[in-house]
Amino acid sequence: MVVRRIDEEYVISTASSLVRINSENPPGREAEIASFLAEKLSELGLKARVDVFDGRANCLATSMDFERAGLLLLTHLDTVPAGERRAWSLSPYAGIIRDGKLYGRGAADAKGCIASMLGALKTLADQDVEFGGGGLVFAAVADEEVESQGVRRLLGSGFRSDYAVVGEPTSLRICAAHKGRLAIAAKFAGRYAHSSRPELGINALYAASEFALKIEELSNEIAGKRHSFLGPPTASATIFRAGEKDNMVPGWAEVIVDYRALPGEKLDVILDTLKRTAEEIDQKRGTESEVIILRWISPAEVDLGSRIVKASVEAVRSALGREPEITGFQATCDMSYLVNEAKIPSVILGPGSLEQAHSVDEWVSLSELIAAAKVYALIIFKILSPI
Repeated sequence: MVVRRIDEEYVISTASSLVRINSENPPGREAEIASFLAEKLSELGLKARVDVFDGRANCLATSMDFERAGLLLLTHLDTVPAGERRAWSLSPYAGIIRDGKLYGRGAADAKGCIASMLGALKTLADQDVEFGGGGLVFAAVADEEVESQGVRRLLGSGFRSDYAVVGEPTSLRICAAHKGRLAIAAKFAGRYAHSSRPELGINALYAASEFALKIEELSNEIAGKRHSFLGPPTASATIFRAGEKDNMVPGWAEVIVDYRALPGEKLDVILDTLKRTAEEIDQKRGTESEVIILRWISPAEVDLGSRIVKASVEAVRSALGREPEITGFQATCDMSYLVNEAKIPSVILGPGSLEQAHSVDEWVSLSELIAAAKVYALIIFKILSPI
């Protein structure tokens, strides 16, 4: 009964309006979209507010109070930059609808999720569904794409929930785990020299190049590790910097490495492997290395027997008429903080494809936006029904 009355025009128009609000990060400009959302949520009968901090903004809404919930709907306001506009065939911030798709930056990641969540809340409000079970909190947070300041502020305030649904583009697959991410800088110091006398220097570029190739070897070695939902961990050298001038032996170089970790992999073990690799190159080439952590987001996993997983399975089956697929999310997201820090059992679930996220001509299908609204409505009902 809940899913028969989705206001499709509301969901689609809301999604298009959200795409038209530029919330690129960097630089981080969530205030306008947070205010827009707060007004929409107030219209649905929820208590809504914008939490402004350090030039950023979270949008929060609740059926009861802001400190505790039976269910948290979490997603994010920010998007990656659109980049070079000439690469797009359609304007990234026009919210254009064409051939059953909504185009624009954030359409899939994650403004489509926001719109579908609001569509679910409108459906329940239109049917006067009351939220029991501790109530509902909706949080669209800042800075998920860079440092997750928004979710860390939310949890740092003491907020807790029994369960959570994290809105990210999963093609409506239920993701019960996601990979972690370690970003490091491996810095090599050598000795400058005139390029006509390279024997007088220690070429840091060669050391860093060897390290980058060792990362390729490492990625091949760890490919044998497997997670039932996530596959193997991966390691990639992603950025290389070195040198000052074309006639100087470079005295410095650095490699940025991206390591995607599986649940159960420990930061200190990964870091020791990378440091040991750099030290072996130092001994061979006479450089001095330093491995610096740039960012670490822990992998996360939830018990498949958790109530939120079961409710999501039932909701997908009922709303979409198909057997749900439980899988893993290859990227990282704010679920890490919910599960690892706040101990909130969570799933990642939403419209759109991860392949579309961060891409030129990003899009989400309108039919999937509507389907997601149905699924979200049923999850809310199943978790918070006062029956």
